[in-house]
Amino acid sequence: MAIRMDYVARETGNNLIRNPSLTIATVLTVAVSLALLGAALVIQQGVSGLNGSFEDDVEFIVWMVNDADQEQVASVDSALASSPGVKDHRFVNQAETYAEFESFWKESPEVLDTVSPGDLPTSFRVVPEIPDLAVVESLGAEFEGQPGVLKVDFAADYIKRLNQFSSAASLTMSIAAFASALASSLLMYNTIRTALFARRREVEVMRLVGATNWFIRIPFMLEGLIQGLVGAMFSAIGVWALARTIRDVIFKSGFGLFDSFALTNSQLLPIAIILLVSGAAIGALGSGVAVTRYLDA
Repeated sequence: MAIRMDYVARETGNNLIRNPSLTIATVLTVAVSLALLGAALVIQQGVSGLNGSFEDDVEFIVWMVNDADQEQVASVDSALASSPGVKDHRFVNQAETYAEFESFWKESPEVLDTVSPGDLPTSFRVVPEIPDLAVVESLGAEFEGQPGVLKVDFAADYIKRLNQFSSAASLTMSIAAFASALASSLLMYNTIRTALFARRREVEVMRLVGATNWFIRIPFMLEGLIQGLVGAMFSAIGVWALARTIRDVIFKSGFGLFDSFALTNSQLLPIAIILLVSGAAIGALGSGVAVTRYLDA
């Protein structure tokens, strides 16, 4: 039996409005599951951008004690200048350190009120010759024991912590997304089964007059496909809003170190495509399995 497009469109529309509560619940469940997946992808993409940024410009900071004298500062400066592993370095005085501190905490005046420039240490910002994390850690360790040095901070430490956070957050969201996707499939399965049961007499008549299983199956699979796509569209909008919020927070903070974590619209496009394809797959598979099991019963 030939499949007519007007019949498919009409039957699909009727199925969608026949059980509006189930349709809305299915769309929302798909949206939530894919939004969690999208959030995990945004975090992974942002951390990947940060990793690339740090690999291109790895540096470490040699912090001096507050009471370091000029001789100790000059000694560290001389050691950095003569080190073959150091490409460039610069001294940051207390006023410059306080300016950075003030910029970072500008939204929290109560914190600024408790700190003065004299409370903050001076430092050397060091750019290594070889931007390899292992080499940088080895180089920085040479300066940790020098007189007047408080400690040495490595960008690698922050990257490791960020990667640990990213892995934990992405794993948690991925597990939640998988559970929600399973719930979406089951809900879609039940929605299609309910629609088939409501039209069981019509389906039996169609089979008696020679309708093939695919002729019966296509409107229901298209219904699931549309529900999945609509849910995926809502999730894509939510993920875009999340990425925009993250971008605004980073740019307003003025903390340029994390600019690479903010995703552009072109970087979000592949994530949106993944969500739309996933939504379509969830809808088509869930409804396809439901129809097949009903027709084979």
